[in-house]
Amino acid sequence: MEDMEQYHCYHLILIWRSNMVNKYRLASTSFERKEEDEKVERKKIYFLSVEGNLTEKQYFEGVSANRNELGIKGIVDVEVLKRASSDNNSAPKYVVELLEECVRLRELGVESFTEDIPKEFIEKYGMTFVKVFLKNPDKLTRKQRNCFITELQKIGYDIKYRKHIHTIQKGEDEFCVLIDKDRHTHSLNNLKEVMDYCREKGYQCYIANPCFEFWLLLHLSDVKTEYKEKMDEIKENRKISNNHTYVSREVSEKAHHGKGGINFKDNYLPYVRDAMERAKEFASDEESLIEQVGCNLWKLLEMMMQYNIDV
Repeated sequence: MEDMEQYHCYHLILIWRSNMVNKYRLASTSFERKEEDEKVERKKIYFLSVEGNLTEKQYFEGVSANRNELGIKGIVDVEVLKRASSDNNSAPKYVVELLEECVRLRELGVESFTEDIPKEFIEKYGMTFVKVFLKNPDKLTRKQRNCFITELQKIGYDIKYRKHIHTIQKGEDEFCVLIDKDRHTHSLNNLKEVMDYCREKGYQCYIANPCFEFWLLLHLSDVKTEYKEKMDEIKENRKISNNHTYVSREVSEKAHHGKGGINFKDNYLPYVRDAMERAKEFASDEESLIEQVGCNLWKLLEMMMQYNIDV
């Protein structure tokens, strides 16, 4: 029976990969290397693949930038995986696919990044050119570099960002996914398949029911008390406008999100520990979160805060 379950998991991901819209999804429209990358040796990195292309990234980039204030050691960090702004594939299976691109890049040896370059480009430009581009790009003309990058971008291959993911200091990598349990768009079968696959592969699976904004709401409100009579509305989380569901509207009205984003430092940083404690009052294990309101992201933050606490 166990062998059959393992076969199902492996068969599932093969099907996902065969249906991928773009096999090169790791990309960043405005990627910039973190300044501390060159200053702090990060020993424990949580690579997190998320559904959303904006809010979740802003939140966890805020966590990363404010680790000291949160009591997280500098050797611990979270790296939110980026995809192109035009990539709207956010269903659970695509979240796993994005993570597995990262896993493969991290598993490549220090000198083997060329294995990730599409073969047709190796044949077109030659291995010598590719190695020079990767190790000593200044030896090439600007025109040569730009031409190579542009040609790769045409097939959705972001070489700068992929190289960044590959070369982040090797340590204790942890691979994680964050999935909304959106009853309107995600089937229970899809969620369970993703959970089973993550369990089989050793990936951490974090779930927000009904959505990531519920996690944000926990920072802004004692939800258990304030929304005691409105838990059905939270669970239903119906769309109430072109821009909002019930929960996202509550968050927006309390935090006054604007064009500048969620403003993590003012709206959320002071209340992260409150959110963690409030989240523990709701469902936290994966199986329960399929049906019940809650979010288990507090477990991720708690692990980050407690890792190597004596270092």
